[in-house]
Amino acid sequence: MKDKLQTWCVMVGFGMIGPALLGRAISCLFVGEISGRREPLLRASENPAAFYIVAIALIIISLKMTQISLVGALE
Repeated sequence: MKDKLQTWCVMVGFGMIGPALLGRAISCLFVGEISGRREPLLRASENPAAFYIVAIALIIISLKMTQISLVGALE
């Protein structure tokens, strides 16, 4: 029973890594800034070209992480 519970916990945990990163990347796009620890690293109002390139790259990377985590969780 403990082994099955641990397996399910791993599946749920791996399944949520990608979607959590995807939600963070999309929220950065909506807010218009990529936040750092103390202050924003990049804002759309200051440097729009770099911001949108980085935001789209983050979304693509998080979509790939979502795919990897869901495939790993289902196997």
